[in-house]
Amino acid sequence: MKRTIAGVVLAAVALTLTACGEEKQPAGADVIQTGAATSGAPASGAPETDVAADVKVTKCDSGGYTPKITIEVTNSTGEDARYAVTIAIKDADGKASGEALFAKNRMTPGQKVTEEIPGDTPVKGKITCEVARAKRLPPK
Repeated sequence: MKRTIAGVVLAAVALTLTACGEEKQPAGADVIQTGAATSGAPASGAPETDVAADVKVTKCDSGGYTPKITIEVTNSTGEDARYAVTIAIKDADGKASGEALFAKNRMTPGQKVTEEIPGDTPVKGKITCEVARAKRLPPK
């Protein structure tokens, strides 16, 4: 009986200590890309350009109650990756009018995901959408 209790306590302590650690990310993994890819990107092939190229807005529609944005995300790396993308929604005057969020925990190399994501705020009239932030992280 004492061995069983000791084993359970030891397993619980090990699980707790494992869950408390902070996940380490490789250098350049937390990349933020604002707007479209710029031609002034560093010549070293920096990750900023890679992440921007992985995300494409294919549709930006304000016909319903909230905007519906369709994006296409492609893992261009040779390893599994996790993606987090924020799409900025602007009204006809170019004023910020909301966001749409995309997250995928694991994408295999070369995998392409097309997904319709809702905006967070109703917007009337014509809208424009652009990638405000894109992150490629280690998979979970």
